Amino acid sequence: MLQPDAAQRDRSGIVPAEIIDTYSNSGLWGITVPRQWAEPRYPPPTLAQVIAIISAADPSLGQIPQNHYCLLEDIRLQGSEEQQAFFFDQVLQGYRFANALSETGGKTVLDIRTRLEASERGLRITGRKGYCTGSLYAHWIGILALDAENNAQLAFVPRESSGLTVIDDWACLGQRTNRQRNGPGGESCRRAFPPVPDVEILRDANPCRAVCPAHHRAIDLGIARAALNDTVNFVSQFARPWIDADVERPAKTR
Repeated sequence: MLQPDAAQRDRSGIVPAEIIDTYSNSGLWGITVPRQWAEPRYPPPTLAQVIAIISAADPSLGQIPQNHYCLLEDIRLQGSEEQQAFFFDQVLQGYRFANALSETGGKTVLDIRTRLEASERGLRITGRKGYCTGSLYAHWIGILALDAENNAQLAFVPRESSGLTVIDDWACLGQRTNRQRNGPGGESCRRAFPPVPDVEILRDANPCRAVCPAHHRAIDLGIARAALNDTVNFVSQFARPWIDADVERPAKTR
């Protein structure tokens, strides 16, 4: 059901809520949850195959959960047992995660200016993010911020939190519906779980970094498969044979 109207969704930049809900409630968004919370946990190659299949139908839908899986890997590797139990249960119930990691305007992608500070109301996050893939469709947003000691922390904030604003200004050629930027912006105070210490995200040897490029390759594979399939269908149905070819249709072999 994901392939019909995919082209129209891309032109309009709108994905109906029922499409996203059906997608995340299918169980596919939870296939990387560790075995103690879900049986079975599928390995990364299986996830790549799933994303390639989804992307062949609609590459935007293939990319929307990209950072959902990345954040789950962060929680698996660095979260406390309490955090893992809570967030993995949320995933298995169909809750969606999106990222607010990158920022615009800095020298490099690791130039993080968003701050995480203690206040009377709880933890306060102040800053602005960009390229927040899937944030319009998420229930939870993982925000990368630096604490008072300049340590990287990953704070998970409900999408509808007061003070958190997601700006829908994404404009691009293709994949218009993955909704990557801009936000969150402003300030958000939250009394909830302590942030996940994310010192590894700024290191070259971070295992989580392998999830993102693998996901992108799977998206590209799905797009290539769909393009090849469309080419074969067009040649079979509409193209004319070369004048010297002794065939009625160009897809026919002698």
